[in-house]
Amino acid sequence: MRFVSMRIISVAVITTFVFSWPVFAASQQPGPPQSQQPSASQSSDMHGDGWQLVRSLELGNSGNYIHFVLIDSKRDMDTAVYGAALSKICRSASDFCRVRFWNEKRLVPDTVSFTPAQFKGLRAEYVFNRAGGVQEMRYACTVLPDKNQCFSH
Repeated sequence: MRFVSMRIISVAVITTFVFSWPVFAASQQPGPPQSQQPSASQSSDMHGDGWQLVRSLELGNSGNYIHFVLIDSKRDMDTAVYGAALSKICRSASDFCRVRFWNEKRLVPDTVSFTPAQFKGLRAEYVFNRAGGVQEMRYACTVLPDKNQCFSH
């Protein structure tokens, strides 16, 4: 029984480290000022190995953005790809960052809300809101079948 308890604690510590690393790394890197966020009509050249930022849309006039990312469909089960995208996209976000991920470009929404088909294609979502005390990364259960970290369509 002691072995099982220690294993659970070890898995919890490792999981916490893995999911907090992209945000920690992002907070340690200087980035462009928030005022240089892309507008709703611009697509960004921001990309990395296995991912590409398709668009960033402002939430009303808040200065906060939701970033829509396309993940390579061949790599969408690799959580490191999501972490790499978060590290780059959220590096200058000290108070708010929201990123949503899809693996099919045709499903990436043009607005902050999305259709049931677009929700069904959603592969992961990251939310960081310092004011609300929220920092959460959740995956579709088909990507990461851990009921504590996944959502089902």
